[in-house]
Amino acid sequence: MSSFPNKRSVALGFGVPLSAIVFVAPFLSRLPLSIFGIPIVFVWLFTWFPLTSVCLWLCEKLR
Repeated sequence: MSSFPNKRSVALGFGVPLSAIVFVAPFLSRLPLSIFGIPIVFVWLFTWFPLTSVCLWLCEKLR
């Protein structure tokens, strides 16, 4: 097993959550949408907590 991860697993493990949080969240904060009274940006960010763990797990499996 290689000690260095390949580019695809790094993109999945770090690039996907980073882009979902850093680049998408500012656009969602401008929307007046809410789910059960919670602004959509908070729902988006709290949804990405477990999804980031899933992405990191998949990154480890692809390595």
